[in-house]
Amino acid sequence: MGAARKDIEVREMELEDLPVVYALGESVFTADKWPSLYRTWDEYEPVGLFHSDGEFCLVAECKGRLAGFALGSLIDKRNSAWSYGYLTWLAVDPELKGGGIATQLIAAITEAFIRAGARMMIVDTDAANKAALKLFRKHDFLREDRHIYLSKNLTSHPDYKRLRGKKPSGRRKKKDHE
Repeated sequence: MGAARKDIEVREMELEDLPVVYALGESVFTADKWPSLYRTWDEYEPVGLFHSDGEFCLVAECKGRLAGFALGSLIDKRNSAWSYGYLTWLAVDPELKGGGIATQLIAAITEAFIRAGARMMIVDTDAANKAALKLFRKHDFLREDRHIYLSKNLTSHPDYKRLRGKKPSGRRKKKDHE
């Protein structure tokens, strides 16, 4: 897979990295690029994973600049000897793509999962994300299981119009006497 770049340092994410990780994810995981993304990139994703599975939240730095990140979690199956490493989010700064950063992040998170006892590593991506599919196949994610996510736009449903009316948001405002 080639030698690791010397100017890239992969390390565990720190609290101070969260704003930059969030901003990079916000720029990469956009609705216009991935309208059917079944998971939502929001401020809770990096914070939640950092809090629950910090050892699987890694960042890559290039010359003092955050160049990418890999966020994952360890999944223990009840009544099973198997635990799974789940690479949930992987992003590289678009200006630095093609330089081996994703490869180094995948190698580092793979090692972290192995150290934690994972026997399998899983990742998912949109079927139209050809670049991600090529990258993951290159790194031996070869067993492709098909899973279909269906969506339904509720704004044209009669109950939506009846229940939502012309309200600007889904939250009910508290009344003054409550």
